[in-house]
Amino acid sequence: MRKVFLSAAALAATISGAFAQEEHPTEGAETSAPRPEEAGGLIAFARDLRKTKGCAQAAPAYRVLAGMGEGQEGAQHELGECLLLMEGASEAETRLFRQEGAFWLTRAAYAGNARAQRKLAMEMASPAGALHNPKGSLEWSLIYGKNPSAELYGYGPLPGTLVPGLKSSLSETDIAEAEKFADEFVPITLPKFEGPEREEGSKRGEREKSERRRRGRR
Repeated sequence: MRKVFLSAAALAATISGAFAQEEHPTEGAETSAPRPEEAGGLIAFARDLRKTKGCAQAAPAYRVLAGMGEGQEGAQHELGECLLLMEGASEAETRLFRQEGAFWLTRAAYAGNARAQRKLAMEMASPAGALHNPKGSLEWSLIYGKNPSAELYGYGPLPGTLVPGLKSSLSETDIAEAEKFADEFVPITLPKFEGPEREEGSKRGEREKSERRRRGRR
């Protein structure tokens, strides 16, 4: 009977330890996450990966940056570009890449990034493009044309035939709605990521270690 009790106690301790590992991050996990002030080095790292190894290798680094929000619209734009080029292991994964690419390009475009606005205008205008949407192309073409940073940070003016060609293919209602969208456009940025203070994070880590030790003694 004593052996059965000890075996049950050992099993309970093992299960308790397993749950403790699931409930708490591994030691050092918090400090390994990139911090906002490290974004400059990370964008250089992502761009180097894209140049030397391709978009598939660079995308994870770009995702970290894109998720940092305001101030990282360049990374959002570059991630979106990559995702429109990447091929997945299946058709379903490729579709997911295209959807994610459209999301990040749109996020950057809404934040006022001229390059993302231009990219959307061109991709949506192309019948062969994954984002083909003539009305959407007209919307972003008009917004890009009004963006004061377009010539400075963008890729130059759109082809002169683009807007007239789009208008000739759209209904008067679609044209009016696109023009209204451009006239009423107000930038929307993704909230900026603010990491915890290093001292605060360190104290929290110590509290978690102490709690794990306390649970282990039960």
